[in-house]
Amino acid sequence: MKGNNAFLGTFDRLSQRVKGFRGSRPKMAAEVVAAGQSGRTEEVLLTGEEFQAGFGAASAGQGFRESEFKELLSNALKFDIGALLHLRTFVYLLAGTGIFLFQTYNTLAIINLALQNEKLRDEIQMSTSVITSQELKVHELQSIHNIAQDAVSLGLTTSSAPPVEIEP
Repeated sequence: MKGNNAFLGTFDRLSQRVKGFRGSRPKMAAEVVAAGQSGRTEEVLLTGEEFQAGFGAASAGQGFRESEFKELLSNALKFDIGALLHLRTFVYLLAGTGIFLFQTYNTLAIINLALQNEKLRDEIQMSTSVITSQELKVHELQSIHNIAQDAVSLGLTTSSAPPVEIEP
């Protein structure tokens, strides 16, 4: 209820500003010789400078546009729940809701797939890192084996004392 009052209050202030703007505009009624209306369009005959400038045609249609705006706004304020009970409106709302839910599901699925993709990339990177470190260890052991074979071929024997590592 308060939302309607706030909206109506805002609309009243806006309409007062529009009326103030309309009042400050120069009056063109003296220049209009004759005016007629056929259907939804207005015909205005102008004389003098307004005819050449084309200003009169714009000001004549202004009142018609304002009345359409007021009618549209008043129709928007009158919400009829009975219109929602029509089968066609219900089907449109149902279809719109279905499309919205489908799009939301797709968005969430894409986000989920992106997270899974990132996890798999991390696992691949870790596996690659482990494989690389194992390859380096294999090459190190292969080098040690080759050195041991070369030492045996030269007639050297292995020491019974364990090796000592020197740290810098």
